[in-house]
Amino acid sequence: MRSEVLDQLVARYLERPVKASWEGSPGDLLRGVFDDPHLELGGLATAWMPLEGVVLSARRAELHPGVPASIRVVEPSLLVSVGQRDVSRWVERFQLPFELRLTDVGVLARARVAGVPVGEVEASLSVVRGWFVLQPRRASLLGVPNYAAWLFRTYLPLPPLAEGARLEEIGHEEGRLRLRFELESFEEELTPGLLGRLQRRVLP
Repeated sequence: MRSEVLDQLVARYLERPVKASWEGSPGDLLRGVFDDPHLELGGLATAWMPLEGVVLSARRAELHPGVPASIRVVEPSLLVSVGQRDVSRWVERFQLPFELRLTDVGVLARARVAGVPVGEVEASLSVVRGWFVLQPRRASLLGVPNYAAWLFRTYLPLPPLAEGARLEEIGHEEGRLRLRFELESFEEELTPGLLGRLQRRVLP
């Protein structure tokens, strides 16, 4: 179920356009109770790498009237996506001696020395103490076997996991990386700055 009224209401408090949907009927707007709600935002800037897309979903959301009103979100989860364009911009910004390509099997790193390709390493993404780290799976280094070892001690510039967030799934596709997190239930007041408070809950 979609509602432009709900889109406008949520956008007012998040201070940015969103698409809201849920499983139910228009009468849920009057009751303020929504099953399987989804809030879809476009890109989201962070202190690390920009996120191409963000979708917040939950088992249930409840609006509670008052001054101020509040919303309780039960068993929320978060799906974020990172695009190839932002990954490439990060590599270029720091003039790193390799390029990273998001593929349907992982992350492909092509190493260079003085601008000359010397090999490539296929890596998967894992979490180490809350941070995202590339782990090598397959290497082809054209006679330079130790060159890329230091690369995989480098953290990928994605926001770290917030306290209480659990990484449940990593999805790879050509040109895009998707991460799904399970979060703790929470309640927030519907006041200005709500987006910032929500962001700190999941992206400290």
